[in-house]
Amino acid sequence: MEDSEHGPAVRVFAAAQGSLRMRHSPRALATLVGAAWILAGCGGTTKTVIVQGPPAPATSGGAGGQTSTPTSSTATTAKTPSEAPTSIVHREAFLSPTGNIGCMIVAGTSARCDIVKRNWSPPPRPSSCPNVVDFGQGLEVGNGAARFVCAGDTARDPSSGKLRYGTASQVGAFTCVSRVTGVTCTDSSTGHGFTISVQGYRLF
Repeated sequence: MEDSEHGPAVRVFAAAQGSLRMRHSPRALATLVGAAWILAGCGGTTKTVIVQGPPAPATSGGAGGQTSTPTSSTATTAKTPSEAPTSIVHREAFLSPTGNIGCMIVAGTSARCDIVKRNWSPPPRPSSCPNVVDFGQGLEVGNGAARFVCAGDTARDPSSGKLRYGTASQVGAFTCVSRVTGVTCTDSSTGHGFTISVQGYRLF
């Protein structure tokens, strides 16, 4: 006959009962019962349970009595590379080496890059961007701070040449650098710009 789930323990416990019927020793009974339960535990299945602790408490905001809750960063940020380009060209339109990002630079106006595949989403459409055009398909800088594109066209021209990694395209005050980590465009007249990549984006 096959053993039950705690077969060895049952047999030990039965043997203990039989032996104690003959010896009538309470101490022996307690000892053998304990051994039986130990064997039962050894024969069972062990499960590991991971318990997640409670969330971190809010921290005090000081004399004002305000509190703040810790927040985690999202995938919608990208570091701005600091490596200088190895060469400079003067192209008003270009694609990234993969063709996923397309950019256009208009002297005295703006620099814009649109992207096809990405792992992030733009913020909600602002009321200033009408529903008849697209929003957030790229980033642009010019006439102020960098911002999300609100337009019905695209900066990706399939006929544009590809800008090799480590190369910059400079037109007027705007410079866009192609890197493995994405494309960074800067307006030297204001210091504003952006970085755009598959992994994230950054406005500065």
